[in-house]
Amino acid sequence: MTFKKTLTTLLKIALTAVVVFFVYRQVAGHWDEIRNYQWQVDWAMLLLSVLLGLGTFVVMASNWQRLIAGFGHQIPLRKSFRIFYLADLGRYIPGKIWPLLGILYLTKKEGIPPERATASFVLVQMFAIPASLLVFVIALQFEPRILVDQVAVLGEKSTYLLTGLMLLFSAVVVVWPQRLLAIANALLRRLSRPEVHFALDKTVALRLFVGYCVGWFCYGVAFYLFVRAVMPDSGLTLVAAVGIFNAAYQIGYLALFAPGGFGPREVVMGFMLTPFLGPLAPALPVLARLWAILVEVTAALIALMIRR
Repeated sequence: MTFKKTLTTLLKIALTAVVVFFVYRQVAGHWDEIRNYQWQVDWAMLLLSVLLGLGTFVVMASNWQRLIAGFGHQIPLRKSFRIFYLADLGRYIPGKIWPLLGILYLTKKEGIPPERATASFVLVQMFAIPASLLVFVIALQFEPRILVDQVAVLGEKSTYLLTGLMLLFSAVVVVWPQRLLAIANALLRRLSRPEVHFALDKTVALRLFVGYCVGWFCYGVAFYLFVRAVMPDSGLTLVAAVGIFNAAYQIGYLALFAPGGFGPREVVMGFMLTPFLGPLAPALPVLARLWAILVEVTAALIALMIRR
């Protein structure tokens, strides 16, 4: 291992440790309130949240199925689910390249060339991340406390600014996806992967974007049901839950140093939940991580049971 790689690895470990310690400090600072809260579990609501989470994964898999079909490869939905969610487990391995390698390995067995598999992976990021952030900023219009009370720098006008910018960026994704391809190819070059080239019909692009918006909204609703299962008397609204979950998820995903978004997701979620949950806010992201792992492990087990 070269000195540069060693230094990069040590830096990632240090950043992860700092963020995890910050999560610990958040919880420890309100430990008395968290410990004395009358925690209870509505098992029916919890089961419903897990089932909706799994349903969300089916929606996301169908989006990838539609993408890869655009390259001329008709993959049944059950196989799309298997490929996408076995590969997605690579998020928990340090280094964001593992989900891509998982896609390449699993699609090879279906006769999909590496170039097209890589292109589909790039397209997923180009559509899924902006769609999720758009869901977040739309939620801000109805629940500005998500942002204003904690991290806003422009007061209430922050919500209008962010929404306008995301709507503009979403339009670019749908109407001119090739404009973003240069950025994607720059990333692929850094990962020593071949560049991708594609032409995407605007109607197909719009359907994909809407599909990802629907998927992220459903995932946020599943999170809301989870909150209701463990904190039925919380002041968290459905809209706020959807917005907070999407913002925290994407910030965790984009934190390249954090496997599976561990740490950054919990910090962001804790801050944004504070106006709704008060001193109990730091505890919920930790519980939500356990819930998310339960959903993802269940999805992976289902994927493993699907015959190739």
